[in-house]
Amino acid sequence: MFNLKFPLLSVCLLSSFASYSAIYKCEIDGVLTFSDTPCSDKYEKIEVSPQVIKKRPQSGAKQNTDSTDNYVKSRQLKREIDKVKARIKKLQKDMDAEISEVKNMTVRTANNLYGATRSEALALEMNAITERYKSSIELEQGNLERLQKELNKLNNSSQSSGFSGNSHEQELNRIGSYVEQRAVERKIANNNAQIKRLQREMNDELAALKNQSGQAKSNIAGAKLQQSLAQEMAAINKQYQVKIDALAKDNTLLRAQKNKPPKSSSQNFNGDGEQ
Repeated sequence: MFNLKFPLLSVCLLSSFASYSAIYKCEIDGVLTFSDTPCSDKYEKIEVSPQVIKKRPQSGAKQNTDSTDNYVKSRQLKREIDKVKARIKKLQKDMDAEISEVKNMTVRTANNLYGATRSEALALEMNAITERYKSSIELEQGNLERLQKELNKLNNSSQSSGFSGNSHEQELNRIGSYVEQRAVERKIANNNAQIKRLQREMNDELAALKNQSGQAKSNIAGAKLQQSLAQEMAAINKQYQVKIDALAKDNTLLRAQKNKPPKSSSQNFNGDGEQ
């Protein structure tokens, strides 16, 4: 379960509900709880649909203006975050394409002194490509971190103002927060799955090169080939580590978004049964 903190500002948040057709409301040990599965023998099923979500009324013109401005800024920041993530993925794709061309050239090198020397040169080229793209990716990651901090600060500012409403409005706010938390959890799980896939692919490539190194001849050419293969293995490890690190940093930002401190209000809610 999750801390439910984010205010439900308008019907535009319906995009967060795309994966949910229903939310289950239960009372466990006297504490109101929400879940995407039945959480007790006695539960209330709440259908999530446009008819359920209503825009929360504001108590004054200034509060309404501030909330609207914050919501617009929040949507803009989210769009910028998506653009940065798309640029990072494109950089990774371009890096893989360039390195793939170099890898194909290493396969065609002869198993002799010339081939070993050529393989060593190509391994150095792979390293240079990775370093070049790594710098660009790290720059975009810095932009991503800055934008995410701005978004978190904006959300915290909106929460600090608090809000009072009837029980139905408070319940809708909790449902919206719950679904947003689940969306963050899905993104983290997806990143973790990608990290595991990249680790498997890296290990497969390294195992193939290690096997090739073991078949090298016991002479100067063989020793040189083993040395070049070791450099190629290091280059491959660096290539994959750049992509794995990007996913790990994204997870760090997502966890910071998920684990924001609860808003100072008597309406705090924790899905684990705490208030």
